[in-house]
Amino acid sequence: MGGTKAIIAAVVLVVAGGTGYWLYVGKQQKDERRALAALLGDTTAELRKALNGPPAPDVVSRIDGNLKAAEAPHLPQLAEAAEHYIQGAREIVRRRSDAERLAREAAMSRRALAMHMAAAGRRDSYWIRVASDLKKRVERDHFDLDLSLKALSELLYTLPESRKQLEPYVDASLLLEEAERRSARERAEQAAKRASEELEKVRRLAMPR
Repeated sequence: MGGTKAIIAAVVLVVAGGTGYWLYVGKQQKDERRALAALLGDTTAELRKALNGPPAPDVVSRIDGNLKAAEAPHLPQLAEAAEHYIQGAREIVRRRSDAERLAREAAMSRRALAMHMAAAGRRDSYWIRVASDLKKRVERDHFDLDLSLKALSELLYTLPESRKQLEPYVDASLLLEEAERRSARERAEQAAKRASEELEKVRRLAMPR
């Protein structure tokens, strides 16, 4: 009889221990899911602001902080999907910031070349050398700008892949909406087109006469 009671007690302890373990795991998963949802929501908010206006100077570092915090040992698939999304958002914002800076630099180099061409009195060797240097600067700045805008467009094009990975785990409201993504990509492509047109204008201006 005593042996039977001991066996029953042992079984109860095992069941209780197993139940306690799964309760613990369940709580950990719930906490990790909540934390990742907060990181995703914050990342999307920062991404949205950067796509609709000049990015803040520290926005890349803030999103990078979210990426480093996106850990969920009990939800590895969700953690991996969240990391992919946040990393993509960080690179989009980085390219967006670069494009803003490079667009300003390209505009300044175009203006400098236009002013130099307009101020031509006697086109001596010094004037020609300066004009050549300014032309090279315009071409370089526009090349860098074009690369940045193309990279931004490509990153926005591939963003739905990471969104799709997250959809089974989190509320869609935490992620960038498809319409916003398409609109941002169209703006990047339009910016690239405008920059190309401005470059052609200044090239015609700088043609020998």
